Amino acid sequence: MQVTALYTIVSSSQVDGPSERSLAAAAKAAGLEYHRLVVEDTALDDIVNMEFTGHNLLYRVRVGGGASTIESALLTLHADKFTSTYVPKPQHWPSKQFAETLEQIAAGLPIVPTRFVDKTWSHLSDDELTTKADQLGSFPVLFKTLGLAHGQGVQRLASLGELKPAILLANERAEQAILREYLPEYRHFRIIVVDKQAVAAIEYHKPADDFRTNAVDVPNVTAVDMTLLDPLVLDIALRSVELYASLVGGVDVLVDTTKNVPYLAEVNVPCNFSRAEGPTGVDIGSLIVAAMLRIAAAKH
Repeated sequence: MQVTALYTIVSSSQVDGPSERSLAAAAKAAGLEYHRLVVEDTALDDIVNMEFTGHNLLYRVRVGGGASTIESALLTLHADKFTSTYVPKPQHWPSKQFAETLEQIAAGLPIVPTRFVDKTWSHLSDDELTTKADQLGSFPVLFKTLGLAHGQGVQRLASLGELKPAILLANERAEQAILREYLPEYRHFRIIVVDKQAVAAIEYHKPADDFRTNAVDVPNVTAVDMTLLDPLVLDIALRSVELYASLVGGVDVLVDTTKNVPYLAEVNVPCNFSRAEGPTGVDIGSLIVAAMLRIAAAKH
């Protein structure tokens, strides 16, 4: 079977961005054509009527519902024409974010101690809410609205008086939220996994005026020598991506430095792998294309 092209799904703001440039260069080096599908310009009707020659690779750069819909449509309508990094799960909104966290718990992955905020919390007494916080080490606690990026929706709440209105607002907006233990001192690592191997790692550094490491559009990151990482951190990364049956993933692991305990914070499938390419010097785009080519060859 001959693979003819690599297709990427990007937003208009990502055109010629670092992830796309990396993948386009990798496609060229592998002798593949390169095509992009821009989310804002691609309609479902277009996908229904598209025709593809040969067999192709598909990578979704854009994170979000619109890009996911395009990806799912391509892999549903033209399944025999594409190899992707994973098989998208059905988007069961609005329960998707809760479902992913529950799957991580069921798989025995060590997540940051967490409680799920739902409509029942609006009716809890002050004593019951205090008990919820005490189960997470007491105040301050982290209140996180799920589904957002760059630290948006993450609040450090110091008291019951701050927690109660946050719960009411989330429920009024029908937002999914969780309450998590606040880690006063931690290190934030992102490990990039490609084809069941940890290929690169970076560390996010907190700005001087914020407790969040990713609260800015361009966070401060540095390369990490993976041979110096705790093997438990790498194990969490590999197991997390395996849970999603994906060739590629970016895994955020927080290490509580007061206890030297690593926790899974987030799994990103797909992920912004290019952020790790610059600091580490690893050509992750080429590793992704090579992995997809291997899977495509194994299909036939």
